[in-house]
Amino acid sequence: MVRQEEIIQLEEDITSQRFGGSTIMVSISRRDLLRGLGAAFGALLTGKSLTRRASAEEGAKAGTFRFVHLTDIHVQPELKAAEGMAACLKHVAQLNPAPDFILTGGDLVMDALEQDVQRTTLLFKLFTRVLQDNTSLPVHHCIGNHDVFGWGKKHGVTPETPGYGKKMFCEVFGYEKTYYTFDHKGWRFFLLDSVQPSEKLLYEGGLDPEQWEWLEEQLQKKPAGMPGIIVSHIPFVTVTVLPDAVQDSQFRIGAGSLCTGAQKLSLLLSQHNIRLAISGHIHMVDEVEYRGVKYVCDGAVSGRWWKGANKGFPEGYGVFDLSPDGSVKYQYVTYGWQAAQT
Repeated sequence: MVRQEEIIQLEEDITSQRFGGSTIMVSISRRDLLRGLGAAFGALLTGKSLTRRASAEEGAKAGTFRFVHLTDIHVQPELKAAEGMAACLKHVAQLNPAPDFILTGGDLVMDALEQDVQRTTLLFKLFTRVLQDNTSLPVHHCIGNHDVFGWGKKHGVTPETPGYGKKMFCEVFGYEKTYYTFDHKGWRFFLLDSVQPSEKLLYEGGLDPEQWEWLEEQLQKKPAGMPGIIVSHIPFVTVTVLPDAVQDSQFRIGAGSLCTGAQKLSLLLSQHNIRLAISGHIHMVDEVEYRGVKYVCDGAVSGRWWKGANKGFPEGYGVFDLSPDGSVKYQYVTYGWQAAQT
């Protein structure tokens, strides 16, 4: 559990350096701000270490395995969010059978979009500390809209600010890009970046042209008999947004709620033996079978942003059991969290 004094210390670590019991305010360099975020937890979190692990498993016999999907964690010093994240990870540790790894589904922190560099760095440092302290499982990260630094351009943040946009996310976790693939026991996973800039909004859902080209190329390279899984933060297909979509006798769904290009993606996935597409973002749960692919919108670890259940959907995470024949079993598991504020 992350204690309040530890959170306070995190803030002090970022805003000052201590020498002989004195506190000296300093100008913080880019290197100082990010020092330790990727390096200290690199063995657990970096894409390189995960790639090495995946490579070691390529020769292993394909079999049934389990992974968990933790999305919309929204960790922050407030609302006991760090304690809630820790409680979720401890619950994961008690699963039987145990999962092989963790996928995070984006919105790891709350909130990088409209914060300054000090607050954003504190949030990522808090996230990585809680993760390191509460799990030894390999972790693969997917980016969410709240993980993008500074697009709100508040607190003096500009595109020239170090770490602006998606750079800080990549630096913290050691990724070259915000989208990538890995293999595990005969399955291929595609982690996508579904958060794109918008002229009218802070962001919108979808893939940029370069990523579409990359995805089509990667799907072509995947062996036809190998089943695959797509992971995005913002969903391509979900019914969770429909109950609130009727406005003036028309369906209106915001560009930030769903990804554009759903028809294109669904056709593409149906042609390449993709069995599952996982998302988050909506903080609600559904399963949709469309063109032979199971689409799962997977709730939220934080529920209603650490203020209880969201429209009847409590704090929880997804458990996925995969079989060699390509079948998928899914369940949404709650972990008994009681919100500090509702």
